[in-house]
Amino acid sequence: MKKLLIKLALLFAVALVIGCASKQNIVTNEAIITKEPQLLFLNYSISKQSNGKKHIRFINKIVTDGKLKHKANRNFQNGTIGDLECVELDENLNRIQSLHIKDPLVMIVEYVNDSNALEKKTIKLDSSQFSIKLQMHTNTKFILINEITETENEKLIITKLN
Repeated sequence: MKKLLIKLALLFAVALVIGCASKQNIVTNEAIITKEPQLLFLNYSISKQSNGKKHIRFINKIVTDGKLKHKANRNFQNGTIGDLECVELDENLNRIQSLHIKDPLVMIVEYVNDSNALEKKTIKLDSSQFSIKLQMHTNTKFILINEITETENEKLIITKLN
């Protein structure tokens, strides 16, 4: 009987220790990697050459953590001749998504004329700078900018993202 009481006391002590132990989560050595959404800002200059073709020069890029408040219209159905198409490409140059950009060499200005009425005037520029803001896809490695033409879109520049 004495052995039974000792075993019960020991069992009670073990149950008491286990019951009072803290409930901590077990941490493994594996690092949990969660990638924050990133915004990509690209800055370019564009000019019209003497032969009428457009030339684009990459200025810089900025990558920062963040998320677009609302997605820009990614449907490319409204492009007109002379506008630009910005295409995100993966490492194998496969299309991920695209964005429509109005021709940066065409500026539309509203002003008040002599009769106090609003008028619009279209000004064609020889050169300009433009920026692109994208919600960057995790697989994006290149940015391609095409000009929309009557026949086949003309490739203007490919920017490699490191």
